[in-house]
Amino acid sequence: MKAKKVPGIPLQVKGNFHDTESIQKLENAQEAELKYSILKERFFEINKWGTYSKESIAEFTLCDSSGNRINRSPIIGDYIKILLSEIKNPKTNDYQWVRIDMIDKTNPNRIMIQCRPSKLPGNEFAGKTVHFHSASTTSTFVISKGNDYVKMAIYGRNEKPNQNTDIISSVKNLFIALGGMVGSSKIQWKQLTHGMVSLK
Repeated sequence: MKAKKVPGIPLQVKGNFHDTESIQKLENAQEAELKYSILKERFFEINKWGTYSKESIAEFTLCDSSGNRINRSPIIGDYIKILLSEIKNPKTNDYQWVRIDMIDKTNPNRIMIQCRPSKLPGNEFAGKTVHFHSASTTSTFVISKGNDYVKMAIYGRNEKPNQNTDIISSVKNLFIALGGMVGSSKIQWKQLTHGMVSLK
């Protein structure tokens, strides 16, 4: 099975990948436009992403370039702090950090937010990547609409375990990344995409 070739999505070169997509079929273009407006609101409220899944898969927190929580639409250079749901009483190093590298709103029928694993905010030129995937990995979140549907997709590309850290974290990252390779992370992403497009 090969990674889909999707405009705006990096090519799959090395490592693991996933194509996670959820579609809600609708009656007509007018309903699609209405549902897409609601989906856009959800899409830009990153702090609420974790609430749209049946199960709490993760906690997403939008942060500015200094790592402070913010309540606004994301911009390039912002960070998303992610806490996997199974971690209780989290410590600082339990959080995963990604940086928003691209936001594309040029197509009226599609919006994209692309992220990659990052160092801690404010420490761009020092420190180590704080994520179980390496900095070469990208995750692209996409919402779109057609004449009779709305869709959310997440495309993971070039997913490799982050070994640019201490020995204990390297081993932990390897196991988490391997878990993703056998399907567990795809199930979590599917819960998010499905929850986001499940619009009443």
